[in-house]
Amino acid sequence: MKLHQQRTCIGCRTSTDRKELIRWVLNDDAPPRAVLLDVHSNASGRGAWTHENEKCVRQAVQRRAFARAFRAPVDDATVLAQFTAREDRPGASRLSGNHDESGSEI
Repeated sequence: MKLHQQRTCIGCRTSTDRKELIRWVLNDDAPPRAVLLDVHSNASGRGAWTHENEKCVRQAVQRRAFARAFRAPVDDATVLAQFTAREDRPGASRLSGNHDESGSEI
């Protein structure tokens, strides 16, 4: 039996399977620290997780949850723009519908 890794959405504060969330990371390269979408969920450093819906992303921005998650002041002005750009791309969703229980893994 394979254990599923659980993460908490910083927008709605519910704990769920990691595969159902998207990861955000902090870009420390520039003086205004920007929050970036980690498309492949493998960037180094601290990450913050949200559901793949606009409601949770908006809640995280309004609650200033990114600054708390990264333990640093951040510029989260571009978070919604990155999220909507991701949603506008065809085939952008990571959720394929194949789950570990389906028996479709190789």
